[in-house]
Amino acid sequence: MQSNIEQVTNIIRTLPFEDLEKLGKVIDEEKRAKQTKNTEVEKQLDDYAKAKKWIAENGENYMNQWVCLDGDKLIAHGEDGREVYRKAKEAAIKAPFIKRIIEEPEAFVGGWS
Repeated sequence: MQSNIEQVTNIIRTLPFEDLEKLGKVIDEEKRAKQTKNTEVEKQLDDYAKAKKWIAENGENYMNQWVCLDGDKLIAHGEDGREVYRKAKEAAIKAPFIKRIIEEPEAFVGGWS
């Protein structure tokens, strides 16, 4: 039994030159689309890490407020989450990181004695 790539390769070898040209363009477009998608995902992950670091370093200054970050850049903050979100959209942020800063309780570790 042939693998998918072997089957595709055999079909490609039977194509006329004009169809090979078209196929080459389709393959190039697919490569660019996948590369762009991978780059966007990597940027979002990097921005998320920067936002988490920013919150760890600056969050106490925005206690009980909503913050909107683009990476490590503060876009908006305030007590109304909808307003903060609206400002993010106005700033044309594709994937805004929005979080309400609250005092996190310390982890409780206990057991029965």
